[in-house]
Amino acid sequence: MNNLFSKNFLYYSIILFPLTYVFGVFITELFLGLIVIFFLIKNRNIKYFFDKKFIFLLLVSLYIGLNGFFQIDDNLKISSIFHFRYIIFSLSILFCLEYFEKKEFSQNKILLYSIFLFVFLILVDGIFQFFTGVNFFGYKIVQNRISGIFGSELILGSFLTKILPILTWLLFYYKFEIKKNQKKLIIFFSLSLICIFLTAERTSLGLTLIYFILILIFIKPLKRIFLFSLIISFIFVCLVSTVQLGKTDPVNRIFIKTFNQFTNQYFVKNKTKKLLDEGFELDKDLIRNNILIFSKDHTGHFKLAFNLFKENPIFGVGPKGFRHHCRKVQYDPDIGICSTHPHNFLVQIISETGLVGFLIYLYIILFIIFKFNKIRLIDNSSHIKRQSLAIISIGLFINLFPFLPSGNFFNNWISIINYYYLGIYFYSYNKVYTQ
Repeated sequence: MNNLFSKNFLYYSIILFPLTYVFGVFITELFLGLIVIFFLIKNRNIKYFFDKKFIFLLLVSLYIGLNGFFQIDDNLKISSIFHFRYIIFSLSILFCLEYFEKKEFSQNKILLYSIFLFVFLILVDGIFQFFTGVNFFGYKIVQNRISGIFGSELILGSFLTKILPILTWLLFYYKFEIKKNQKKLIIFFSLSLICIFLTAERTSLGLTLIYFILILIFIKPLKRIFLFSLIISFIFVCLVSTVQLGKTDPVNRIFIKTFNQFTNQYFVKNKTKKLLDEGFELDKDLIRNNILIFSKDHTGHFKLAFNLFKENPIFGVGPKGFRHHCRKVQYDPDIGICSTHPHNFLVQIISETGLVGFLIYLYIILFIIFKFNKIRLIDNSSHIKRQSLAIISIGLFINLFPFLPSGNFFNNWISIINYYYLGIYFYSYNKVYTQ
C-alpha cells in the first residue's frame, strides 16, 4: 500500500508540478527534488544519458556554468555552476512520464478534472477581485491591478500564460473527449484570456494571444473552441472599454500607457490641439527622438546590455552578468539604465552569453520550428501524438519568445518551468519520432 501511495504521489507531483508555484517557490523546489531523486533511484537504462538532445543540453549547461564561474566574482556564479540540475530535472520528467505510462496512470481522468477545476477557481477568484476589489481570501487590488491568489505579487497573468499550454497538452495526454465538452472548454479558455487581460500584464496578454492564434491555425480539434474563446473575450474587452466596470482600468494600462511609453510621452507633453495648430507632421526626427523600444526604461536596459555585449561579444559578460555589472556600479551606469536583468530574453542572452549563447538560443528555436513543421508531413496513425507534440512545441516557443519584454532568463522559476516544458517536449517528441 505504501509503495502504491508513493507511486501515486510522484505521478501527481509530475502532473501537478506547474501548480506548485501557487504555494511558493520552496514547494516547487521540493517537488523538483523528489522527481529527480525518483529518477536517479528508479532509472536502470543508460539510454537517457546518451540521448543526443540530453548531451546537447548538458554541453549548453557546461558552457553556462564555466562562463559564470570565470566571469562572475560574487555569489551570482553559484546558480550558474549548478545549472546542470535543470538538465537532470528535464530528463527526470521524460523518464517519469514514460515510466508511469506503462502503469496506465494516464487512463485516470480524475486528476485532469481536478487540475482544470483548480485553475478555474483561480480564474474566478481573479475576476471576482476585479469586480469587488478583494478576492476570496481577502487580498486587495495592488497598484490598480488584480493579483488574485498571489496577493502582493503581480504575477497572475504570467502564471496563467505559462500553464495554459500545459493544460492544453493534458487534454491530449489524457485523450479527453474534446468534442463532447466543447462548451465547457470554451468557457474555461474564455475566462483564461479574460482574466489575463484583467491583470493588465501586457507581455502575458501578448503571448497568450499569439498562443491562441497559433492553436487556432494549427490544431484542428481546438479551432472552434479557441475561436469562440477569442470572440467572447473580444466582446468582453469592448464592453470594459466602453462601460466603467470593475475596480481597475486594464484598458488604460494595456493600450494608453503602452502607446505613451512607446512614444516617450510625446503626445502627453504636447497637447493634440497644440500639435495641430503648429502643423504637426510625423517626421524622421520625431521618430528618432521619441519612439522607444517598449518604454524609456526598456530602451535604457537595452543600451546598457549592448554596451556590455561590446565588452565581450563572443562569450558575453556571464550569466546574470547584467545584474553583476549593475551591482559594481551601484546601479548608476554611464550608459543605459540598470536593473536586475535586461527584461528581454534575446537581449539578455546576447549580452550575458555572447554570440555563442545567441547561436545556441537560435538553434533551439529553429529546431522547435523545424520539427513542428515536419510533424505536419508525417502520415501515420499517431494523430493524437502529433497534435500533442505540436501543442507543447507552441507552448515552448511562447516561453522562449524573443520579441517581447520578459523576466530574467536565468531566474530560478523561469528556468524550472522552461525545463519542465523541455521534459514534456522530449516525451512527446519520442512518441512521434522513435515509435
